[in-house]
Amino acid sequence: MDYSMSERLVRQRLRDNKGRAYCADCMAKDLGRNPDELKAAIEALAVRERFVAAPCACGAPGLIYRW
Repeated sequence: MDYSMSERLVRQRLRDNKGRAYCADCMAKDLGRNPDELKAAIEALAVRERFVAAPCACGAPGLIYRW
């Protein structure tokens, strides 16, 4: 599969922080990226079996890595 750079960043961030959910805005702040770009990556990864929708610490919908 050909993943975008944003998907790679999101995937790595979630794997590095197992058990913690992130929304696009919080992840963008941490990584210094555009939230819209990361939101698209989160939506793409949400349909894959290792990633599950979960609320971020800020309360927004996010994604968590299920190991």
